[in-house]
Amino acid sequence: MKQDQTPKDQYYVAPIAREFEGASLGDRRLEARLLKVVEAIAPAPHRSLPQAAASAKDLQGAYRFLANTAVRPEALLQPHIEQTVQRCEKARVVIVAHDSSEIEYDGLVRRKGLGFLRSESTQGFFAHTSLAMAADGTRLPLGVLGLHCWTRETLGKSKKDGRKLTQREYAQREAKESDRWGAQVKGTAQQVGGRAELIHVMDREADAFPLLAELTATHHRFVIRATYARAARADEHSPKETMPTIVAQAQGVLQTEVPVSARPASGKPARDQTFQPRESRQATVEFSACTLHLKRPPHALGPEWLPINVVHVREVDAPQGLEPIEWFLYTSEPVDTPEQVVQVVEHYRSRWVIEEFYKALKTGCSLEDRQLESYDALVNALCIFIPMAWQMLLLRTLARTKPDAAATTVLSSTQIEVLGACGKQRLPPLPTVKQALLAIATMGGYIRTKRGPGWLVLGRGMEKLLLLEAGWTARQAQEGLACAVPSRQPDPRSAQS
Repeated sequence: MKQDQTPKDQYYVAPIAREFEGASLGDRRLEARLLKVVEAIAPAPHRSLPQAAASAKDLQGAYRFLANTAVRPEALLQPHIEQTVQRCEKARVVIVAHDSSEIEYDGLVRRKGLGFLRSESTQGFFAHTSLAMAADGTRLPLGVLGLHCWTRETLGKSKKDGRKLTQREYAQREAKESDRWGAQVKGTAQQVGGRAELIHVMDREADAFPLLAELTATHHRFVIRATYARAARADEHSPKETMPTIVAQAQGVLQTEVPVSARPASGKPARDQTFQPRESRQATVEFSACTLHLKRPPHALGPEWLPINVVHVREVDAPQGLEPIEWFLYTSEPVDTPEQVVQVVEHYRSRWVIEEFYKALKTGCSLEDRQLESYDALVNALCIFIPMAWQMLLLRTLARTKPDAAATTVLSSTQIEVLGACGKQRLPPLPTVKQALLAIATMGGYIRTKRGPGWLVLGRGMEKLLLLEAGWTARQAQEGLACAVPSRQPDPRSAQS
């Protein structure tokens, strides 16, 4: 059989079934059914289960599997987490973006175990995901390291006896939704086990003094966007002011031009108030940074004063009538040089990859269109779709970030050989990543447009290529075995007789 001569340190797209191998469900029949369900869904994750199933028997088996109380989400996801840890070890330094998203379903028919979202007419659950990506500037998604799902039984703020909780009462609660941020940091660190350096990146919802204090005390690396104008002081001998006031006095270290993407209205008033709709534009932004001491809020846990680095990003001369860009970023990273300040900002900008990941789940995998009848079944389905959404995101990221690199940096030589022989699009002798992924997308049904390949065609094409590769490799193995077995010669004695 022909040996694969591609360097071993390159990054390959592997069959999605590998992300489920070794799942321990406590029953071999369940483990076999898992692989069968994955095999049915993987070629086109956006299709409904009735469309994906080969027969009525397989469809019934998939429904029973997802609703089986013996099938636990953590067991379904663990093989993917282990594969992700291996990719993190290879990357060495990894951004872990933590974020939550609403998973919403039609509210007309109530489903068992789902909770309220924004109103009594909406139902669903919340998913908090920790997505790992390379910290080398490519933002290459490596997989999911942690998942926490929950529901809300009531609407509105935390209450007790019909009234809103005081700050003291809320701080003293043993279990709070906000605890998930720190729990996910601990969980992902335990999964990785020191095999890679992790930098945790979080948006404004994670701006909680106890979390900042805990991450600092336990020496976790982090970048967290600030929400509150907290009380602070410039140093141990300065008077108390507010964090924005102190940071505004820091001298800018550089200015640069950045593209600002458009943000359409979401149709959700509360979200549109926080994240105002805007058109795309080029913005001039200034970076500055300093070290200060945050004052512990009343009733919070932690030290009275917390030393922390802050990076300030502010838009200069914003167009009239538009809200200027402004970020305050708490970080454990050094901010002594302009290069270090820029690096902190780039770490935070990596957070947008997890929003693309949620789009892959909801659009590429049609997660919110699933007609499953219970919360448990829907969360099990989420754990099956997570590796598929990650692979979709990986393919699109490769197409965008490494278009001119050699195709051998993302595909094995065997995959390229199969693509050249079986693909609809002719490949040059030494194809680039862009050429190879375009051929893969064409195999998945892509028709050339200005926008380039999307989630579905890349995913479909890659699954076809991997199936063809399996057959190609099996054929080569058979031919190699045939060549290795010497042909049988007739016995001269039998001829004489």
